[in-house]
Amino acid sequence: MSWLSRLANVFRTSKVERDLDDELRFHIEARIDQGVAEGLTRQAAEQEVMRQFGGQLRLREQSRDVKLLPWLDSLVKDLRFGARMLRKDAVVTGAAVISLALAIGACTAAFSLIDALILRPLPVRAPERLIYLAFPTYDPAWPEGDTFSYPFFERFREKARAQADLFAMLQARRTRPVVFPDAGGQIENVRTQFLSGDAFDILGVRPAVGRLIAPFDDVEPGNHPVAVLSHPFWMRRFAGDPPVVGRSFTFDGRPFEIIGVADRTFTGVEPGRLDDLWVPNMMWDVEELVDPDSRWLRILGRLKPGVEAEQVRSILQPTFTSLRRERASFQPDEPRDRVEQFLNARLYVRSAENGPSGLRRELARPLWILAFVVGLVLLIAASNVANLLLARAVAREREMSLRLSIGAGRGRLIQQVLIESALLAIVGCMLGLLFAYVAGPTIVRMLAPAHNPAYLDLRVDWRVLAFLGVTGALTTMLVGLAPALRASAVAPMGVLGAASGRLTTRIEALRPLVATQVGFSLVLLFLAGLLLLSFSKLVNVDLGFRPDGLLLLTVESQDIQLAREDLTVALSGLRVDRLTTEQRSRLPGEVVAKLSRLPSTVAQAHTIGVQLLERVRRVPGVQGASLSAWAMFSGTGAEDGVRLPGRALDALRPSILPVSPGFFETMGIRLLDGRAFEPRDAERETPTVVVVNEAFARRYFGRERAVGRVFDRVNAMVALRQEIVGVIADARHSSVRHPPPPTIYVPLRGFRALQVRAEEPLALMDTLRRAISSVHPSLRVTDVQLQSTLIDNWLLRERLLALLSGFFAIVGLLLAAVGLYGVLSYSVVQRTKEIGIRLALGAQQLAVVRSVVTDASITMLIGAAGGLAGGLYLARFVRAFLYEVQPFDLWSLALPVGLLVCAGALAAVLPARRAARVDPVVALRYE
Repeated sequence: MSWLSRLANVFRTSKVERDLDDELRFHIEARIDQGVAEGLTRQAAEQEVMRQFGGQLRLREQSRDVKLLPWLDSLVKDLRFGARMLRKDAVVTGAAVISLALAIGACTAAFSLIDALILRPLPVRAPERLIYLAFPTYDPAWPEGDTFSYPFFERFREKARAQADLFAMLQARRTRPVVFPDAGGQIENVRTQFLSGDAFDILGVRPAVGRLIAPFDDVEPGNHPVAVLSHPFWMRRFAGDPPVVGRSFTFDGRPFEIIGVADRTFTGVEPGRLDDLWVPNMMWDVEELVDPDSRWLRILGRLKPGVEAEQVRSILQPTFTSLRRERASFQPDEPRDRVEQFLNARLYVRSAENGPSGLRRELARPLWILAFVVGLVLLIAASNVANLLLARAVAREREMSLRLSIGAGRGRLIQQVLIESALLAIVGCMLGLLFAYVAGPTIVRMLAPAHNPAYLDLRVDWRVLAFLGVTGALTTMLVGLAPALRASAVAPMGVLGAASGRLTTRIEALRPLVATQVGFSLVLLFLAGLLLLSFSKLVNVDLGFRPDGLLLLTVESQDIQLAREDLTVALSGLRVDRLTTEQRSRLPGEVVAKLSRLPSTVAQAHTIGVQLLERVRRVPGVQGASLSAWAMFSGTGAEDGVRLPGRALDALRPSILPVSPGFFETMGIRLLDGRAFEPRDAERETPTVVVVNEAFARRYFGRERAVGRVFDRVNAMVALRQEIVGVIADARHSSVRHPPPPTIYVPLRGFRALQVRAEEPLALMDTLRRAISSVHPSLRVTDVQLQSTLIDNWLLRERLLALLSGFFAIVGLLLAAVGLYGVLSYSVVQRTKEIGIRLALGAQQLAVVRSVVTDASITMLIGAAGGLAGGLYLARFVRAFLYEVQPFDLWSLALPVGLLVCAGALAAVLPARRAARVDPVVALRYE
């Protein structure tokens, strides 16, 4: 009989058994009839046939094994029997399934996030051959940089042409305003990516509609205003309309034509960032295209066949060093070690198989910590379910003994219990997948600010299903192995011969798993407590200003093109007439021309800025308004060197923030000495007065008064003499975690970030937009958000870790408490007769309760000791995320231990109460 027929017969056993009965009956009747024909009586013939055939049951089983697959048949039978047993004990089954579903779902969600952000290769041709360039920055926060200027990229591309095909893409994290005609001229913030014309070809990306950007689109600056849409943006914005090709939109004040849509699988090369549209690099600011000091590009490439990354690095390293030496410009007293580090920096050639990602660099470690946390939750849940099944295995000792006594093998008993565990794991995996489907996107929304959300492809593919299968198999073994071994170890004669079939297994078999649960729970509680305490301290840090009621508006103008870099240069006093012949020769002609126009541009921007403030301050409900070059906690900043008279240039470079008069009052920053800025301070073409913070005054002047002192503010081109007219309190503007650095506030001559203080700032948005547009027709508001939102965005990583670890720690604690409650309840049931005898002999109820609580306490102490040791060891892996919190602090230890003691006490209340209420008469009649 073919194996296909035998396989099919496994699922139609009733028909096979009927056929076997009929066939066996036919053969027996035929032999009997043959014996009668040979002269035997019918009774004698029947006896002779039975002697020849032997036991019908044995023959029937042998024939049955020929007609189907015995191993599969036993498996199917055990599946059916296991399903009936699980359905029979619905309460235990439900608790087990919910525990496993939550834990497996959390593990699956964590894996999906890690896979999408860290592990999954880019959806392009041969991603393992992709590379990107980077270099050391010697900054502990960002130890590696990966942005280069366009002239650097051109030199690299030409030098490595024989070893790799290089292309460049904009390294940007913010959306940019775009106007589509069908939106009635309304501005939409779109994630726009600039790239080389051959980037799509090198990556191997194909178009879904139209064509992609080609090399001839990226030859001359401003010559080919074309764009390619991403497939998700095409579906979201244009509903997948093919005639979108040929339409136009306005970007950076000029029209662009849509020439195509990229393939649906390609959303960019940076995991965590979803690009909406791509345009050629040549459409970037022409001045920055030729400026060797303007770093705005990330350089990627594809290795040629047979070429390794180290070969490319050895080719490009001399070029990188040479370019740095050409462009480097230092003050004579610049620290020599810093100069050498900069000039001799090593160029890195990294694998871009998974794509370079700033989000990954920031969140990789928190996600691995999250994976560890949910792994502990899975172990706790598995221990809890194993306890439930082990207790049920004890209750089924008589059943298992009976099956052994009639011939069942111990391997078959182990298979039966493991199959029941597998059924629980399968249902848990199915429900866990649904949980992950909901939890995954929720966590993604927590990874980045709402105005610039993260994007991760969390689709259920073979990788997720494979992880789910492995997790299910491991869960089956963790859950079912101990109960299976316990069930197969029963002694049939001992159990069946026991009086009244009394259960013989002692409660001690369950305690190790409960202690394990307690230990894992304490590890979770300890780590979560550290992160929660740290986050609590961070959100209560004194920022030095009042963020509540503060609205931030980004104001731009198409007519007045004044970039942040231009503003910084102007404020540094860098003018063409101040440049030396050597300095001027090292600047491109376009940059020199720009510097020539800069004073008149800044003067125009200053006039509009003054008018803007006057108009906004007259809006009803506005309590204060000011301008700054960029908002505090916006992620933008600038630095300059400081040199006191008669001293060398300081190695530390203080932060620079250009602000308007009224800034300190609007932000709520206290003035400690001197005065704040006045309108006349910003009217000078080259600002000469500054306000500094306490950190600056303390570093450079110690206990001496800083007001009235002078210093040189130094950059690569010029040293500008500045006079301190005021000292303000330290205010954090770039990090909640770190103390405010020495900061110099200079008068602002322009406009960019507008701060408005009001009781209900969001209610004034429409009024403020109208007021701003009335100042100058070209002014437009491109971004609006609360200052508190910007600060919250800096705490996304800490908030994510604190909330998720806290949530799963509570889940683990509840699971451990349920496990402890189950074991104690089972212990009381098993000791009912003992408790009855003790009460009958005069024992006090308090003594009985004490004995029950002692069992719980010993188990918890053993688990807590191991958990506390494990938590203290693992605390070093989260130390980088802690703020003013140490593992041995009082609250760090008291919080998790206290929660565990409370949970244990609650778990022991009902079993102890039940033990105290045992009726001796009923207990002695129990058996």
